[in-house]
Amino acid sequence: MSASTCQMSVPLAIDPSPDPQLALVQLFDHIRSVLVSLLSYELQTPLSTLQIAVETLAEGEAIPAQVQRRMLAIARAELKQLCNTVEGFLPYVDQVWSNTSGFLQSHSNSAVTDAFSSMFAVLPEGLEFHQPSLEIAQSRLTHFLEGMRKSDNRAVRPITPQQIALLKQRQQQVLAIVNHELRTPLATLQVCIETLQHELQESSETRQTLIEVACDDLCRLCELVRDLELLRRLEAGQVCFRSEQVDIRSTLQATLSSFLKQAPEAVLSNIWIEPSAGFLPLWTDVDRLVEVIKRLLENACRFAAASGEIKVQVKRMGVDSNLQETQGPTGDSMLMIAISDTGRGISEEQLENIFDCFHQEEGYLQRTTGGVGIGLTICRYLVEGMGGRIWAESPGKHQGSRFCFTLPVHLETEVLIG
Repeated sequence: MSASTCQMSVPLAIDPSPDPQLALVQLFDHIRSVLVSLLSYELQTPLSTLQIAVETLAEGEAIPAQVQRRMLAIARAELKQLCNTVEGFLPYVDQVWSNTSGFLQSHSNSAVTDAFSSMFAVLPEGLEFHQPSLEIAQSRLTHFLEGMRKSDNRAVRPITPQQIALLKQRQQQVLAIVNHELRTPLATLQVCIETLQHELQESSETRQTLIEVACDDLCRLCELVRDLELLRRLEAGQVCFRSEQVDIRSTLQATLSSFLKQAPEAVLSNIWIEPSAGFLPLWTDVDRLVEVIKRLLENACRFAAASGEIKVQVKRMGVDSNLQETQGPTGDSMLMIAISDTGRGISEEQLENIFDCFHQEEGYLQRTTGGVGIGLTICRYLVEGMGGRIWAESPGKHQGSRFCFTLPVHLETEVLIG
């Protein structure tokens, strides 16, 4: 027998917090969400077309030369559109944050109107078709800003140094990371496509290398856009979670087996599941559960040394557990899944922010690993959507880390039939 419920993920805060500093963070998150939505919308179609063109070229001599030339022309046109979108988007981000700074210095009635009229009235070239979706965002953000204004009795107040620092931090996160993750693969793609177009008769070996590089960068870009779209839907509360009975042991084994097929060979023998006692069936969204586990395994592999170890643990948490939170919001006992690694660890001050959107422990220019810093944010939304919580533990730098999340254990009779 299977059971199914539909629970929507919890979106970004609808009303501002009474704490001014927290309300400011919430405001920045709302604006960042709108910017990310704009970008992901605009990248999806040209990326899909570009991917089809490159995959067609990968078929090699089976494709007539005339068709290859047509595919290369399409690929170059779509690539040009992508580059123009990114180049137009980055200064637009500067404009949006500049308007936000202006609003922070004045909570007058006109400030809300002025902020949005300049923010949404003129969009960068290529983004104007998203005006209808922006009108929805404008309505939501106007409500939020009105709440911030009403919570402050002063019509005008000076922006504090802390607010300026936080504003610049959010701006740099979007600009520096997304800029790097988009511009670098796009530049490589441009070199590959232009070389193939001008030298159609390149040797098969050179041609194959160029196409493989193009395919790798395309996969990287497509994965980024998929993650941005998933994050947008999670933040908008548009993701539905469906519960079914899950055998956690077999699910873990199947997930690990699938993951190891794609993991670097250096870590194949160093990932293992710690034996655990039997558990009652877990009722949760198995697809979302698998996604969280895979993302945490990827994170562990990214930061663990080649000779390091990664361990997966499962523990039933009851009233005798020494952990602070032993029960779910409805009194259910909890199942904890922990993924530990012997990697470089996390500093104490970073533990509080590790699940923040676009957070990177390293400086933007000193990063030794890829990614835009939204994988753990997605994990947090998914775990909370399944009724659990997630956190990170680490003794400190170079001492490994442990990512834990809990899920409520429901008995079959307790599950609502949807």
